[in-house]
Amino acid sequence: MPELPDVERARKLLQACCVGKKISNVTAADDSIVFTNERGRELETLLAGRKLLDVGRRGKQFWLTLSGGLCLLMHFGMTGEIHVQGEKQSHYRKIDVDVGTEWPPRFTKFEMELTGKVRVAFTDPRRLGRIRTFAGDAADCPTISKLGFDPVLDPPELGVFQEAVSRRRMPIKSLLLSQDFSAGVGNWIADEVLYQSRIHPQQLASTLSEPQTAVLLQQLKDICNKAVEVNAESKLFPEDWLFHYRWSKGKGRKPAMPSGLRIEFVTVGGRTSAFVPDLQPAPSATRKRKAKSDDD
Repeated sequence: MPELPDVERARKLLQACCVGKKISNVTAADDSIVFTNERGRELETLLAGRKLLDVGRRGKQFWLTLSGGLCLLMHFGMTGEIHVQGEKQSHYRKIDVDVGTEWPPRFTKFEMELTGKVRVAFTDPRRLGRIRTFAGDAADCPTISKLGFDPVLDPPELGVFQEAVSRRRMPIKSLLLSQDFSAGVGNWIADEVLYQSRIHPQQLASTLSEPQTAVLLQQLKDICNKAVEVNAESKLFPEDWLFHYRWSKGKGRKPAMPSGLRIEFVTVGGRTSAFVPDLQPAPSATRKRKAKSDDD
């Protein structure tokens, strides 16, 4: 699933190509799954003639602020993408569906033509993305207002973060994936943050020490900001990131870090989690080591 850096990449693309332009034509599929309120001709009529004023993002949600007090909110789901004709597309490395080279691309659910001959398309092969309109400020829409902090836009102060983590008796991996806690964090970001923090994904959040949560918050901010800084280009991620080596699972070889340390996988909250057991000991092993240290 596209995560915070991928969505920010799409936001930047739309910001650069579309802000200040007027929508001259809209084509929207009559798809009641992707479109959660207006769709088809109704949406086409509602959007045509409006000026695109701004492009916002929070977590994995992003939106177009239009003239007349209307917002168009979007979420990529598993395979959604934004395309601007003639521009390098906003992409996610795990999407293997070929949308073709013709315009509009295959699987287009929504297309806009703007002044200046700018054409934008939202594609979604699996129909798990969502598009909806909202009258008013996007921040007031429950889809946005119920989200937790954004690690790039408004990371919490350390004390606030530590207090919030200490109250949650659930695996730390599950907590990081909770969008009402940390908006925009998906599977690979959560695994990367935990690997760099040397925390096992199954460790209960409430059992983390203050030093652990301090490192966790710093890594969460650093990893998200670095991925945004390089515009979600995974080949530019630091070489010591778990990201580069976790994808080898199921390719006929045992995944490992360059050092030779093995990468293992465990299911946490229904999601596959990659971790390095030699650096991220299981919670029981952590407790045993602490008890031994106390005895000494």
